[in-house]
Parts: sequence; structure tokens; C-alpha cells
Amino acid sequence: MGTFLSVEVFHAEESEAKEVIERAFNEVKRVESLLSRFREDSQVYKINRCAYRKPEAIDEELFYLIQQCLIFSRKTQGAFDITVAPLVDLWSQAVRIDSVPAETEIARVLSCVGYQNIILDKKTQTISFKVPLRVDLGAVGKGYALDRVVIILREMGVEKARLNFGGQIYFFDVSQDKGEYAAIRDPLCPEKLAVGLVLKNQSLATTANYERNFAIQGRVYGHILNPLDGYPCHTEIVSVSAVSSWALESDVLSTAAFVLGKDRCGELLKNMAETLLIIIRANDKGVEQVTALPEHNLLIKKGEMWELKDKV
Repeated sequence: MGTFLSVEVFHAEESEAKEVIERAFNEVKRVESLLSRFREDSQVYKINRCAYRKPEAIDEELFYLIQQCLIFSRKTQGAFDITVAPLVDLWSQAVRIDSVPAETEIARVLSCVGYQNIILDKKTQTISFKVPLRVDLGAVGKGYALDRVVIILREMGVEKARLNFGGQIYFFDVSQDKGEYAAIRDPLCPEKLAVGLVLKNQSLATTANYERNFAIQGRVYGHILNPLDGYPCHTEIVSVSAVSSWALESDVLSTAAFVLGKDRCGELLKNMAETLLIIIRANDKGVEQVTALPEHNLLIKKGEMWELKDKV
């Protein structure tokens, strides 16, 4: 997945802590291999080559993950979509040749994008495509890998651990402590912190354009693509953070909320009672507004930072 992994384990026995860390890193490597669309020996690579022509058998784990992704696609009304690989490749090529794709080219590529064109058959445990799609599971890689590591922490009797996978964090804690403090960076000034909150057995994922972007003919674009129109997202939102006990969910929802924009973010949280969104908007002068959803979460300004409190 081309990013860093940090695992901090608090354990009475050093040798056991080292074993936990080794297992965690090995599991992340395994997940990377499972989800890669570039490795010729991976199932995803084979799916992308063959599933349009005929149903392709996949193992139970990959079937489950794709099934969850399709559920999230429906919940987010397509703002999250694992079939965006052709769009990613189109804009990568646009950067190389320094030319914005024509509307007709984007429309052509969009005809090969759309989660609705994936067919999963539970009886035969196969996947097939209605049109020549290409699946890219990179958008859920960090979240899914973190969830897998959390399973290892529980199995090995770890009391506390801090995980950081490419900026998405998970604070694991089965003690009686209240949790640990985490912070969200100011998207316009990343060396500063914007929002502080406490996490316990929760993951925090942030989607923003401040760390990754690209330029074409001198114009800078954010790296997040909108699967609904085929263009890089252009919105008043500069950062969305999602908090959930399910790292996969926080990974997906931070991206989907960024694509949808603030006014539609509330819709995402229906039937997700344990999930929190923190949305940062900005104008030419800097950070304009920080919002927490659902609204029972209260943000209190303390100096230059906001602190998250629960009204309930």
C-alpha cells in the first residue's frame, strides 16, 4: 500500500510484545498481497482480467470484503466505489502528459465505473462484471488491515496498543482507562493541530487533499476523485475525519463524506450510532468552520484548538 506502519504494544513480557508486533507486520503484508491489483499472482489481478468474461471464484475473505464494500457503496450513494481504477489510471496518465482529459474521455471511462455492475454469487462464491470493470481495493486497505491486526491483539491477550497505518490510527485498550488523546491536524497548516479527542477501541481516519495532490498545466488538483462525475473533488471541505470502532468503516466514511460534501454528510450516519464525523471547512483566510456529526457531539474552542466533548 506504499505507506508506513507503526505498532506500539504495551505488554508485561517483552518477548511476547515482540511476537505480537511480528505477527502484526506479517498480517499487514498478507493483506497487502491479497488486495493488490498489480501483483500477477493476486486474486484481484485475476478478477480484473477475467471477471467480465466469466464468473471468477474467489476465496471467502475476499468475497466478504468486496461484499462489505458494495454495502458501503449503496449507503454512500456511490460516493465510495471500488471500481474507480480506470479513473485513477486516466488521471495518472493526464499528469504524465500534462493535459486534462477531455469530457468525452472521462465519459468513456465512467462507462466502465460503477459498483452496480459487480455481481457476487454467494452460492458459488464467485464474482463477475456486467461491463469491463477494474476493482481497486486500495481505498479500504488501511482500514481492513487495522481490523485484522486488532483481531491479533485480542487473540494474544494484549491490554493496550497504538496502531498507525499511513496516518489512520487505532487505539486498542481493554483496561479500565478512559482512553487516549488523539489529534487531527490543521489541513491548511499541517504542523499545527486543529481538533483533539479521546479514542478507546476506535479508529480515526482522515481524508484531505493537503498531503497529496497533483498539477496539470500549472493548476493544482486534489488526489481524491469523485466516482460520480469522474473529476477530482472540488469542495469547501478541506478535511474529513471519521471515528468508528470498525477501522474499515472509518476508512470508507472519511472518503465518502469528503466526496459528498458537508450538507449530505448527515445522511451517511443513519444506522451508524457509534460513528462520528469531524468536518473542517476553509476559505481564503483559513479554517472557517469545524463541525462534528452527529450533533450530540460538542466542539469546544480551547486556544487555537477545538476539543471534542459529548453532550450526552
